[in-house]
Amino acid sequence: MLVMPLRTPVLNPGSHVLLRDQIVSHVEAAVRAGDVQPGEKLPPVRELADRWDAGSNTITAAWQILQQRGVLISVHGKGTFIVGHE
Repeated sequence: MLVMPLRTPVLNPGSHVLLRDQIVSHVEAAVRAGDVQPGEKLPPVRELADRWDAGSNTITAAWQILQQRGVLISVHGKGTFIVGHE
């Protein structure tokens, strides 16, 4: 399975919008735009945290929201995958 590189979001730590929510919006927009497709594997949380200059707990919290919305699915031992549109 191909690991899909998400574009680096423009995160604004000084914004009234939490970084977690900025990341959620970024991923949802990428899905809507077709930048990532259903079934594509996302990079590991730690890798994204380093690339995006965000904490791994922040990425994990965003992933939990996206899973609840049906955008992502995490498969233990396999990774996190795009499910589809929110």
